[in-house]
Amino acid sequence: MKPVEFPTYAVSIIPGASQRESAFHYYPPAIAVPVGSKVAWFNNDPGQPHTVTSGLPSAPDAGNMFNSGVMPSTAPGVYMYTFDRPGTFAYHCIIHPWRVAAVSVSGALAGGNNFELGYGTGPVWNLTKDFRTLLDFKPTTIPLDSFTPVAYNITIYKDGTNVDNKVFSRIFATTGTELPLELIKGYNETISYGPDFSGTGAYHLGGPFFNDSADYTITAEMAAINGKPPDNQIMDEFSLQTVT
Repeated sequence: MKPVEFPTYAVSIIPGASQRESAFHYYPPAIAVPVGSKVAWFNNDPGQPHTVTSGLPSAPDAGNMFNSGVMPSTAPGVYMYTFDRPGTFAYHCIIHPWRVAAVSVSGALAGGNNFELGYGTGPVWNLTKDFRTLLDFKPTTIPLDSFTPVAYNITIYKDGTNVDNKVFSRIFATTGTELPLELIKGYNETISYGPDFSGTGAYHLGGPFFNDSADYTITAEMAAINGKPPDNQIMDEFSLQTVT
């Protein structure tokens, strides 16, 4: 039986998006995700139809890659697309063509003994170019399905791995075969929230530790499977560098 595929990441068409003076149309307006990420767009603009259409407005190939058609502001005002190849893909709303957003897709992977990590921007995150980067932790040594609850302990160290260099640690609970965790620059205090969907999808983490150039060590550990700790430790260590 084919496994159930849940969305990875949620993008909102915000209230007031149809107005030219609106600060945003799609939010976030630019995201960076690993290959294989399934993005879901939701029309949250009351009373206004919108589209999610690949390419730039009036481009000859507009809509060739994906096109939602008209999305009503009432159910089922959602469209999903899986990005299966690297590149940067602009998209727009046919009804309101002055708004353009983008999805950057990376095929960069790091393999550990127990996990595979997909990087939204590769192992070097350029903070000047990308406001966000999605990391995707995928266990490789244990079988998981789409419905079993799993808890991951994610710890982040900045410029060294002793206890004084620890900047973040939290257990993230989810279902499915992976943990998507988006890192966001620009926050003055630590904030984490999610997941994007009921029990699954991306979590989000921002903090002042992501605001300058640094070398990070990220440890991923399987804390529990279906409410029980694994018999043996399942853990890996990955590197991420930020540059400005």
